Amino acid sequence: MSIDIDKFKALTDVVISKMEGGYYHPNMLKDGRVKDKRYSKSGETMFGIDRSTGGAINDTTAGRKFWGTIDNSNGRKNWQWNYMGGNLKPQLMDNVSEMMYPQFKDNSNRYLSKASQDLIAQDDRLIFNFIYATWNGQGWFKKFATDFNSKVASGERNLDNLVQYTIDLRTKEGLKNGDRPNSLIKQGGEKIASFIDELKNKSTKVFNFANQSMKSYPIVDFLLTLAIVMSGYYLVKTIRNK
Repeated sequence: MSIDIDKFKALTDVVISKMEGGYYHPNMLKDGRVKDKRYSKSGETMFGIDRSTGGAINDTTAGRKFWGTIDNSNGRKNWQWNYMGGNLKPQLMDNVSEMMYPQFKDNSNRYLSKASQDLIAQDDRLIFNFIYATWNGQGWFKKFATDFNSKVASGERNLDNLVQYTIDLRTKEGLKNGDRPNSLIKQGGEKIASFIDELKNKSTKVFNFANQSMKSYPIVDFLLTLAIVMSGYYLVKTIRNK
């Protein structure tokens, strides 16, 4: 799919902030930082990436940098539950995007038809749904893609209808035909439905502002320069009036 890495990173920021959250380590349950016993079966996770079950993505260059940064900060001991990385967040976000981008591209090329890919690329809401499907795993991505292909093949081209259809796939169906909806996938679909239209006709740069240098935004540069000039003017005027 013709989605570049910058677009992927911007929408990954939405995945993390809206869906996945920050850090957890089993030590947190042992030492009292986390008291919810439902975490007893959870491994070490950050931004929705599981260190023990994440597979090959953890063994990539980006994956080793990602977990190495966390280890160097002694996150398992020093960080609180759901910590987002502090001043390390931009670096960790870059790492996780570089880990997941090849998987997204591989899943897209393997399971989505050319017609489906062309339609998805037109709408950030659809791109987001399939980026997040990458987090859900290859099995779920294949299920969503197969059904989406069928919908497109039936003649559906309305993007709003297709967005709603992708949400319905999460909230109304299981992994296999006839299965009841998976509770976690359904919960995720309901959460997506609550904000997905924020992505309609809006530049994804808005959602990635915290990770961008301010010099990337000319209006910000102009306002900062103006503020500095005006401050200097009034300082000189004050000194002269003394």
